Amino acid sequence: MEIDATNEVQTLYIAYFGRPADPVGLNFWKTQLLNNPDFYPTASAAFSTSNEFQAMYGGLNRWGLVEKIYDNLFGRAPDQAGLDFWVGALERGTITVDNAVTFIANGAINNDRVVINGRVAVATAFTERVDTAQETLAYSGPAANLIAHDYVGGVRDLTTAALHMDPGQIDATIARIVGVPGVAEADVMMV
Repeated sequence: MEIDATNEVQTLYIAYFGRPADPVGLNFWKTQLLNNPDFYPTASAAFSTSNEFQAMYGGLNRWGLVEKIYDNLFGRAPDQAGLDFWVGALERGTITVDNAVTFIANGAINNDRVVINGRVAVATAFTERVDTAQETLAYSGPAANLIAHDYVGGVRDLTTAALHMDPGQIDATIARIVGVPGVAEADVMMV
């Protein structure tokens, strides 16, 4: 079975960071997966130890971490049973953070599946439209990542996914990123 490497990589970016992949990061991780389809667990583990992950999650306890994963993937808090299950598994050491991210994403059903699929589709369209050197350079660092995070986070259902797929909306968001003061080459944090 052929893997959709773009989809897999965008899912990791959404789950871990709540944002679309940057073009350089997407190409790097896609190449790794296409060369070795069994590389996905290694990629997920690398995301869980990245500087961006540490900056976002370093101060969170296990409950906060699971809540953030649910928010990034589905735009909602976990139900109590799900929260208890994932936190318990992390505390017992039966899973690691990278396992939790993968299992939570893969276990999505109903509206959660709609939201994650919508967010991944929007992220893919977004990354494709970061298509100039200026845009690629600008789409790095915390300020740019936050704008992209908020854009993808607006996908809550089929209607909002369709709205966020609009090329004009994506281009306007990218234009905001390009115009963000303080986003410079020194801020580059590629995963």
